[in-house]
Amino acid sequence: MADALTPPLLVAAVVLAIAGFAKLRAPSGAMRALQSLGLPASPVLVRAFAVGEVALATWVLIHPSRFVVAALAAAYASFALISAALARRHASCGCFGAASPPASAAQASISATFAAVALVSATAGSLHGFAWLLDRPAWTAVVLVLATAGSAYGAVVAYVAVPSAWSAWSGR
Repeated sequence: MADALTPPLLVAAVVLAIAGFAKLRAPSGAMRALQSLGLPASPVLVRAFAVGEVALATWVLIHPSRFVVAALAAAYASFALISAALARRHASCGCFGAASPPASAAQASISATFAAVALVSATAGSLHGFAWLLDRPAWTAVVLVLATAGSAYGAVVAYVAVPSAWSAWSGR
């Protein structure tokens, strides 16, 4: 089962790294999200959190352990709750930089799904990092790496573009 969970777990880690790098580059969106929830916000605080996101994602990608993957599950579970709270306020999450659309139930669902993948992975047994993908036979490794990258891209698009597209289509 751990083998089957490896690609989705790595996708979750890659998406977290992308979000962290986006907040390092442009922390203002996340600052506005924190302020809309009545939480302290500053560029230094957001960037420090973003460094933590990148570090956690890197750790999962390089050498996942049950503790680290459980931390990833906790991070995504908190993101799901935060996205749901922001969606009720029609506020942006700032997850992927300054120009993020308003948070949505879809974003909360994606985060909850990543939390579930990480939680099941943490309890399933042996965990594999990115090197495991490269240890497969050549064509299998190529397919797994491309599928992981494509899935991470798709998840980021789902976080960023789908809520705006859905709002435009549904007239909200």
